[in-house]
Amino acid sequence: MNASFLPLVTVVIPAYNAEKTLIDTLESVSNQTYERLEIIVVDDGSQDGTYELATEYRLQDSRVRVLRQENGGVARARNFAIREAAGSYIAPIDADDLWHPCKIELQVQALGNFPEGRAVAYNWYAAIDADDVIFNHSKPVLYKGDVFEIMVLENFIGNGSTPLMPRADVLACGGYDPALRDQKAEGCEDLKLYLALAEKLPFAVVPDFLTGYRFSQGNMSSNAYRMLKSHALVMAEVKTRYPHLAAIASAAEFDTARWYFNRTIASGDQDQVRKLAPMIARRFPLKLAVHATSLLWRTAKRRARRLANRLRRHPTPSARPTTDGTMKIALPENGTSFHDLAEAVAVGRAGWFATPRAGDV
Repeated sequence: MNASFLPLVTVVIPAYNAEKTLIDTLESVSNQTYERLEIIVVDDGSQDGTYELATEYRLQDSRVRVLRQENGGVARARNFAIREAAGSYIAPIDADDLWHPCKIELQVQALGNFPEGRAVAYNWYAAIDADDVIFNHSKPVLYKGDVFEIMVLENFIGNGSTPLMPRADVLACGGYDPALRDQKAEGCEDLKLYLALAEKLPFAVVPDFLTGYRFSQGNMSSNAYRMLKSHALVMAEVKTRYPHLAAIASAAEFDTARWYFNRTIASGDQDQVRKLAPMIARRFPLKLAVHATSLLWRTAKRRARRLANRLRRHPTPSARPTTDGTMKIALPENGTSFHDLAEAVAVGRAGWFATPRAGDV
């Protein structure tokens, strides 16, 4: 890394009734190997001990600042912190998520390769449960440069706790949009900002699983009906501004609806299923019919293959080899703690992409 490129990074933590997870989140931020941090916690009108915990934690880390506002939602809380920030970069993290210790260091290094550091850095995430145990992960994509159309098709960042963004550009884009909450469609503020940034900035990938993204019952991303409504509003704006991308935006809407519907069924949330099913059938009748036919066909093929394997007494392979001949990606192991992942050496780890750290280049 260029030794002169050591910008101040402002970490933004919106927190609403987050007393159960806030300290773990703060510790994962405090333990970053990149030390030029300003850490702003915004208590969004909590009714528990969130504010007191954040204020007390400040005694352990003087880089922490604690702000308060009346409950106005995550977008307003983040925007409040961004306006107050002294850093030239913004790194948001929700008050129940975790970071690998090398996360900010590797992202800053990635941005140092761009003129004036004007780009957005992202990494991959491991999905964690209420006990910090990994149960899934994001696709290890390598999108970089101009990613606007890709971002329309899929939010490959996938959460609000991953990007490192130039503050000036975030402000120029208007920050996070609180109007979605006002329309009872909170949830896709992250995607809307990423799209706005992708219109004007290149994106850089740090190829490692550096974010622990928590899925828990009751958090914003678990409300599938509201998330789909939010996504539809964001895509409607894309279609209006970019008519030539309307087909891509419509495909993204269906793919997103299908993902949330499958996830809702898997979770056994019957209330969400009853709300989503008629909504999806009404909005995507033809695509839903095609998808259902395809799903039935694939299911039948899998059953036939399993039966044939049993008759031949040959086991069905659990996985196919995944290599392109030049590199291998070791995926986070389900059932392990994200803290174990964080304690491992992220750089040069066998089976992972080797990303040089500061001092190694």
